[in-house]
Amino acid sequence: MIALAEGTDLGGSLRIPASFCGVVGLRPSPGLVPTHPTDWVWDTLQVTGPMGRTVEDVALMLHAVCGPSALSPLSQPTAGRDFVAAVRSAISPGSRLAYCSDVAGIGVDPDVEQVCRRAAAGLEQAGARVEQLELDLSFARPSFLSLRGLWFVTQMLSRFDRMEQIGSNVAGNVRSGLQVTTKELATAEDMRGRLWHQFRQFFEQFDLLLTPCMAVPPFPVEQNYPDSVAGRPMSTYVDWIAPTFVLSLTGLPIASVPCGLDSNGLPVGIQIVGKPFGEEMVLAMARQVEELNPIGRPNLASL
Repeated sequence: MIALAEGTDLGGSLRIPASFCGVVGLRPSPGLVPTHPTDWVWDTLQVTGPMGRTVEDVALMLHAVCGPSALSPLSQPTAGRDFVAAVRSAISPGSRLAYCSDVAGIGVDPDVEQVCRRAAAGLEQAGARVEQLELDLSFARPSFLSLRGLWFVTQMLSRFDRMEQIGSNVAGNVRSGLQVTTKELATAEDMRGRLWHQFRQFFEQFDLLLTPCMAVPPFPVEQNYPDSVAGRPMSTYVDWIAPTFVLSLTGLPIASVPCGLDSNGLPVGIQIVGKPFGEEMVLAMARQVEELNPIGRPNLASL
């Protein structure tokens, strides 16, 4: 067991394990944490971010790994930014929060939704202004799948002559990516722009978005992926992670923070989505969620 870890997040590969394991994960703005080496230096879809047992640990790690780098053209100056101080500061009373139970339109397990809704209500009792909101981002799902195909092809381009040595799952994703047309990629970017402007308007009314990180509770390790969500069948093995991947398209900072346990005692994470380059407020709110909803720690001595 370690106190800190880094993760990469294309469609949720950092936020999903954070949610399922009861730890904190932060998908930062593209470029805040320089990524090197990579086969796609202009990649704005996959980012590198910190994971830890507490929000303050995550903020401390982010402070250590962020900043400009000559190796990363997307890297950002970070002078004057203090993520740890942001976590330790009090949230302004009356923060405007929107809670949406299903941004991706795939449904959500009732047990998971109840835990997240209770966490949102707790923030309201603590002084935030929380509004229940229907935010339908399902139109962006095909966009992510097209851009994901491009991502696999670009990242594996230098290995095309060794594809027989690549695992069947990755190789299958590359083959699927090669079938994506230029028109489909153009449509995906158009939809991504539409999504950006939808959030631009959203943040004229709200400071943060709260939504369940996962639509399903943690499942047995022997199970590859869930084939249904709240009784609705999933047609592909990535459909069930739509609550995270539709938000990846925005380029916004997103934290997954434990907000409670389901009826089986398994951890549930809630996503906190912030304004562009708004990691400080995301982390500060994540700290408040953490304080209001302690889930405890497993008894490692018994393992």
